[in-house]
Amino acid sequence: MTSVGILSEQDRMKVAGRIVELSDQVLSMNVNGNYIALKTGTGPNSNAVTVTKYEDRVSFFIRSTALLDRAKTEGFDPEIAKQTSPSKAHRYRFWGLSYFDLQEHEGLFREIVKESVSTIIDRRPKKH
Repeated sequence: MTSVGILSEQDRMKVAGRIVELSDQVLSMNVNGNYIALKTGTGPNSNAVTVTKYEDRVSFFIRSTALLDRAKTEGFDPEIAKQTSPSKAHRYRFWGLSYFDLQEHEGLFREIVKESVSTIIDRRPKKH
């Protein structure tokens, strides 16, 4: 389901704040022109989750097919994002995701946020 402009900016901030609460890692919130970035660390490729400001869409990085299947079983329809670069691999969009959805499916989204953060951390160059 695609929803455009149903949630207010305040509602989107509430969604972003709830996602930060669900994370087992520290996420910082960075409000940009078109989206709210939930970042793990700093620098390029640190956006673990993005909440768009003009469409009701939240993007996560999900590598686990079992987790994708679970999201579908719980009534969500994650859509793979356009893979324009290696940094976009495994990025899925959840259209119309609300604060209520995050509350009602807390266990699922706690796991999705954890997976998204892990994906970003795993992509960082390893220091020797």
